[in-house]
Amino acid sequence: MSEDRTQTTLASYSPAEPLLLFTDFAPDFAGGGAVILRSLLPKDHRRSLLWVSPSPGSARASGRVAELSVGKVDHTGRRSTLLDMTVFARSLSRELLAQAAAARAQAVWVVLHGSGVPVAAELMRQNRLPVHITVHDDPTFGVALRSRRYLLLVPWLEHCVARALAGARSVDVISEGMRRRYVDRYGVQSFVVHRAVSGPIAPSQQFDAARGLRVGVLGNTYAYAQLPVLAKAIALAARTLAIPGTLAFIGRGLAARLRREIKPSSELAIEEHGHLEEADAIPLLREQFLLYLNYPFGWRHAVLRQTSFPTKLSTYVLASRPLLVHAPEDSTIAGLGSKWACALSWTSMSAEEGAETLIAAWRDPRMHESVHEFAERIRVQYFDPERNQRALATALNTLVHPIVKQGTGSAS
Repeated sequence: MSEDRTQTTLASYSPAEPLLLFTDFAPDFAGGGAVILRSLLPKDHRRSLLWVSPSPGSARASGRVAELSVGKVDHTGRRSTLLDMTVFARSLSRELLAQAAAARAQAVWVVLHGSGVPVAAELMRQNRLPVHITVHDDPTFGVALRSRRYLLLVPWLEHCVARALAGARSVDVISEGMRRRYVDRYGVQSFVVHRAVSGPIAPSQQFDAARGLRVGVLGNTYAYAQLPVLAKAIALAARTLAIPGTLAFIGRGLAARLRREIKPSSELAIEEHGHLEEADAIPLLREQFLLYLNYPFGWRHAVLRQTSFPTKLSTYVLASRPLLVHAPEDSTIAGLGSKWACALSWTSMSAEEGAETLIAAWRDPRMHESVHEFAERIRVQYFDPERNQRALATALNTLVHPIVKQGTGSAS
């Protein structure tokens, strides 16, 4: 097995002796974590992978997939994430290890999300197989602290996260901010892996100014509070520019709530397009003047915005339209505006400041053109397939074939 092959495929595994991947979400889930994993696992990788989840998938899921049976609430197969994270966590771990033994799995890869948090901690206690950990959103302070349902679990989840990270052979995270935090808080080294996006980015058509000031929002915005401020900013800018304003939601967002609370006017229309597959969403995103990228303000959201990194940025990049980056200055995306002219920074909850940003963008001819050259630079910096797939595959392969340090005879 050559070093080059080890670094680019799951060369340490085979269909007869696979790598077992555990995620709380199903393999064909539409959320960001599943999108990232699928991009990093080309079809030829999946032959040597057994993807296990407590969540039922659909017939569309490709590759080797297994669903855990422990914890089903009734005959319909419904599950409770809360129960999976607490009451059923140890039983899920035992069933997972039984699946691993039956499949002759050589190692386990766990995404630290939902039931994956206590399951990973239990795998470390059992210590039967080497484990790699992936973290997309900090489970304790980036997710549970922000949730009413899971708020009381914060101390216990913190304990599980610490145990899981300390016992893992290797860890990948979603941002430099998370990497630094985990060194400081847990004394754990990790490396950054993003979604893989192939290039180069194709140009978009020049924006049709006759359609007015259009701002597109893809998917989840993490919190509702910024949306009324965004709506007011669009309305203010549209009034100044004497053009119609539109806020277009693509995905299962909070458009219905916003429409109930915001009075319709000639200065602001709210569109709701529902969930679309990425290939169908991109043409719609290309019809927008700006694409809205945000992280929430407030202390409870601090760890989320300082350590997470939005998967939707990779989809926005494919659309070749400028970005409206609405986030505090301490967020992982705040720096986009200082690096690329196509990313406009809005760092407050002032609708007036947002309107000024929108007006300035509208009056800048460059913002009406395709920004594919800037988008390609963002793609190369964050989403280069070879770099991200190589980093992850190397860590996964070395779970069972450690790299030997020259001159010491010991494995790292």
